[in-house]
Amino acid sequence: MKTFKSVLLFMMIITLCFFLNSCLKEQSIYSDFLIKVDSIHVRDTLASAVPFDIEFFGTVGLDGCHIFKVFNQTIKANEITIGAWGTYENKNGTCPTVIVYLDGQKLNMTIPLTGIYNITILEPDNSYLVRRIVVN
Repeated sequence: MKTFKSVLLFMMIITLCFFLNSCLKEQSIYSDFLIKVDSIHVRDTLASAVPFDIEFFGTVGLDGCHIFKVFNQTIKANEITIGAWGTYENKNGTCPTVIVYLDGQKLNMTIPLTGIYNITILEPDNSYLVRRIVVN
């Protein structure tokens, strides 16, 4: 009987520790969003099969809980569509007071075929930023 009480007490202590630990952990909630791109920098004329960079500028978010995540790109014929994605981590209101910018974040690309290409940047308000380049 004494062994049963000891095991029961031990199990209750373990259960209590588990619940206290889960209450003490900060719950973070992540949500992805499309970043508003103000402008891009890319050369007007490029050489085919030679890597180049596209530099992106814009505001990722108004506090340190916003961070740049990834560029998503698709290429169909001579249309290059790019979305700049960020993520917001809700840290229960404990975000650093800082504005986060793309600040020239680079996307490296290579276009193998010559031609005239449109680079289309997706915007959160369903508009587009379009830039035309020539690949020789």
